[in-house]
Amino acid sequence: MEGRHAHLRSRLGNRLRELRRTRTLSQEQLAARAGLSYKFVGEVERGLGNPTVDTLAALADALETDVTDLFGPSEVKQLPPGRMLNPRGWASLKKAASLLTDVVESSQPPRRRPSRQ
Repeated sequence: MEGRHAHLRSRLGNRLRELRRTRTLSQEQLAARAGLSYKFVGEVERGLGNPTVDTLAALADALETDVTDLFGPSEVKQLPPGRMLNPRGWASLKKAASLLTDVVESSQPPRRRPSRQ
């Protein structure tokens, strides 16, 4: 069980660092925004800190993102296309896409013919 938790802490830390750098924030700036110690932010980024749910929410708020974004894209999203849905699911998705295309096409205003002068 501990190995899985270490993986989650590492994944969280890497993603936190990525989000912080994307926003061009230092650890000190992020910590100040979240009301935390910059040392603790560093520990979390290195996978050593074990933040509470409240701390995760504070970090997400400071980064102007959702808590789920702190863990990066889900494993399911990283599967190759076709592996997420069974054949029945794909058929339903294709039907829905076709219906949506029909709705979009039928809702567009009719083309105007150029006026003759």
